[in-house]
Amino acid sequence: MIRWSQLEAAIPLDQLPTFHRAFLNLNRPELKADQLPLRRVQQYVSQTLHSLVQQGQAKQQEEEFWLEPDVIPEAYRSLD
Repeated sequence: MIRWSQLEAAIPLDQLPTFHRAFLNLNRPELKADQLPLRRVQQYVSQTLHSLVQQGQAKQQEEEFWLEPDVIPEAYRSLD
């Protein structure tokens, strides 16, 4: 499993919005994340992490998320 906070920390700050949009495009393509304002992207990322826990594709321990690799965009899987 991939630790969410460790993955985010490995991505340069200016590239985080691109990563978050790619994450949403993979897991919630109906949102059309490339067209959403950044604030909405952040809200949907949080909702999606919780949804993945409910679906069994992620685990939450306290405030940390651990995700199955297939829910992370492929280009980012090796950054953790």
